[in-house]
Amino acid sequence: MTRPIHSAITLAMRLPLLAFFLLPLLVRADPLPVKPQDLGYHLTWSDEFDGTKLDTTKWQTNYAPKVHPLGCNGELQAYAPENVTLRDGKLFLRADRTPREGLPYSSGMVASHDKFSLRYGWFETRVKLPRGKGFWPAFWLLPQSRQWPPEIDIMEHKGSLLNHVWLTVHRPQPGTWRPKSDGTEWTGPDFTGDFHTFAVDWRPDRVVWFVDGIERHHWRGDADFGPMYIILNLAVGGQWDGNPDAEAPFPSAMEVDYVRVYRLPEATPVH
Repeated sequence: MTRPIHSAITLAMRLPLLAFFLLPLLVRADPLPVKPQDLGYHLTWSDEFDGTKLDTTKWQTNYAPKVHPLGCNGELQAYAPENVTLRDGKLFLRADRTPREGLPYSSGMVASHDKFSLRYGWFETRVKLPRGKGFWPAFWLLPQSRQWPPEIDIMEHKGSLLNHVWLTVHRPQPGTWRPKSDGTEWTGPDFTGDFHTFAVDWRPDRVVWFVDGIERHHWRGDADFGPMYIILNLAVGGQWDGNPDAEAPFPSAMEVDYVRVYRLPEATPVH
């Protein structure tokens, strides 16, 4: 008759010890990654970069006219079509020391202006970022109307801060051209060591940022910015990360695995 009592005492002693080891695991665990399909989104536009040449029905390799003029933000690169290449199912936006248009560097960019834009949706890319001071890769949205602000920076990075990304919305303010900026600097893994996904869930009353499927920032307010188009670019130098130092490796590239855009059933793409 003593065995059940002994077992109960032993179990009672072990339960607190078990909870001691399990509780930190439960508390520290990140939530499960969010997929756009879980939120009712449907794929409406994408590029998997599986070909050998850039799909020019989807992309331009320069900014829209009168948008981001040469040398804007003190940047030291000019964008060149030859710095945009496809290989092994990836898009490469390559920065090198080749002078172009009076600037000391050339680099690559793609933009969907006049090809594809959308009001509201889930915009996502999977990228590996370059390492080195002066590199300024970004994944962002601008209005098809060419009016600025607004701007949604889904991801900006500094090549000198390997595990930092910036997630920001710039929105209009009455009576001034200067934007009201709301965002965060998020610290995570080394974004230059492997591929990571960056996305926004943009709705009429909010913008929510995701890194590797996990929500990392959100902003609430009037987000009716009109149809916006996609830009991925690799800037060099300027006001963001400063100019490249002697250790900055050239050539270097922003590697893009895919770009995918999802919409809710009521959203209408603008081509």
